[in-house]
Amino acid sequence: MTRWAGWILQSLGMLHLVVLGAQNTQYFGDWLTGALWNLPREEFIHPAGAAGAFWASIGSFAFPMILLGALVLNLARREVQVPPSIGWAIGAWGLVGAAIMEPTPVILVLAPAVLLIRAGKDRPASSG
Repeated sequence: MTRWAGWILQSLGMLHLVVLGAQNTQYFGDWLTGALWNLPREEFIHPAGAAGAFWASIGSFAFPMILLGALVLNLARREVQVPPSIGWAIGAWGLVGAAIMEPTPVILVLAPAVLLIRAGKDRPASSG
């Protein structure tokens, strides 16, 4: 179950980066020329254009989710139990995100969350 959770987390993160990155290719030039440096405060409060595209893709949760998936997979390969609290936290984040904005694919994180919670309950904690 833990490996599946890791693969799902990585897949969701990669899918997010690829899809939203592909939808925002027109802003890549702005990102590479420093157009987002010294943005006025208003752009952080109401991001649009190149700034909005940045926060929806490169600056989003996607890359940390890929890393979390890699960590979960690594721990599973080493037979180290992932604390169920990680699953609970991911699940809570997914539910809050889905409650704030629908439709949204953030609800999909419930699948790896449940897998991590169940894997933590199915396997006794290692002593040591």
